[in-house]
Amino acid sequence: MKQLIFMASLSMLMTLPGLHAQKKEFREMIKKEIAFSNQSDHTLIVKNVFGDITVEGYDGTQVVVEVEKIISAKNQADLDLGKQELNLGIIEKVNQIVLYPDAPYADFDGENLRFNWCNNHDEPAYGHILNFKIKVPNKIHVNVSTVNDGEVTVKNTRGDVVRAENINGGITLTDITGTTKVHCINGDVNISYAANPKNASTYYSLNGDITISYQKALSASISFKSMNGELYTDFDVNRQFMKTDKTMEKGNKPKYRFEAKPVVQIGSGLVDHDFETLNGNVFIKKM
Repeated sequence: MKQLIFMASLSMLMTLPGLHAQKKEFREMIKKEIAFSNQSDHTLIVKNVFGDITVEGYDGTQVVVEVEKIISAKNQADLDLGKQELNLGIIEKVNQIVLYPDAPYADFDGENLRFNWCNNHDEPAYGHILNFKIKVPNKIHVNVSTVNDGEVTVKNTRGDVVRAENINGGITLTDITGTTKVHCINGDVNISYAANPKNASTYYSLNGDITISYQKALSASISFKSMNGELYTDFDVNRQFMKTDKTMEKGNKPKYRFEAKPVVQIGSGLVDHDFETLNGNVFIKKM
């Protein structure tokens, strides 16, 4: 019996050092208010890598930015390095505001953000997250993306364009307007429109469902491609399994071009909407 008690006590002592090996963490809230230099045709671009992006339209004129900066590391030295190296990058142009993580291992050319630690730097010794929460004038154009540990959310915007990308997380666009370009790898896409898009829009999710709620007066040609998914809708449809363009060759011989994706027509088919999944269904709903 004494031997068993001794072994149990030794086991507890062996686990004690692990209690002191917890990661250290630093949190900071960064707040900015940014004004556009002109009064029309504004675009907000957010290129994130680790963390959430939430954009909400409102009746104001300023872009109100709150970014939660979270650094984690195994020791204080690495934590201090992360606090120093990771910052909020801001580029202000005449009608464009760009927000991105500014760090030695991140290359940003004004449009594309790439990590260069594979070539020029070791992987950082600390973990890092930037969670963006932004209020924007509601007629702004939106272009946002993140990669890991975050969701992309846009709501209550009335701009002409919404672009949203996420690699490991979902995309939710609520009560929006405008031409829509969505690209999601591992997550679901959920969208509701205050007014249906007037121009061609594309929706892609590799591993996840796409659920769209349109206004009742939808006039669209819906193309759909999936390896393991189905298309469902509660709109009345005119089904066309091959959409063709007819041109004339010499000698008045007709020539046809067949599209790779089947097309479902809703209403008069005025606007093209392109849907693609690999492992996910598409649900097109009537609001």
